[in-house]
Amino acid sequence: MEQEDVQNVTEEKVTENTETQTVEEKVEKTFATQEDFNEALKKEVARKTRNLPSKEEMKKFNEWKESQKTEEDKKNEILLENETLKKQLMIAENKSVVANAGVDSKFQKFVLSEVSEMEGDFEDNLKDYLKENPQYLTQKESETQKTNGVSTKKIGNEAEDGVTAILKAKHPDLF
Repeated sequence: MEQEDVQNVTEEKVTENTETQTVEEKVEKTFATQEDFNEALKKEVARKTRNLPSKEEMKKFNEWKESQKTEEDKKNEILLENETLKKQLMIAENKSVVANAGVDSKFQKFVLSEVSEMEGDFEDNLKDYLKENPQYLTQKESETQKTNGVSTKKIGNEAEDGVTAILKAKHPDLF
């Protein structure tokens, strides 16, 4: 009994090896010249495209298909396109709101996705989210003073320099 099992296993291995070799032989077909390859490629393309309709036939078919649509189908297509455009517009507006809210550019997509998932008004949700997560806001330079190793003396904000004083005198509406 054991001898039969061993013999069956070895026969299966031999059969598998033979099948693998025939598959490898088919894959390893090489072409002597570029012309042989081009000819084989043309034949393969012709075989694959033999049953496909021409461009003119496809155009006529699409025109016929369009003419078969009912008014209801056409209205539904227009409504679907309208809804898609509304969604795209809302996303663009929300991106603008997030960018103008002072969110750091590295986190804008993340904040947009987080706030978009919330129920309610987008702007109100954004304000609440940013209150809870101020780490996503851009850091103002006055808040994070960078040092370059050179000591500086701060000038008081009350004193105006000469250029600012002259501009205020000539154009008070700007300030």
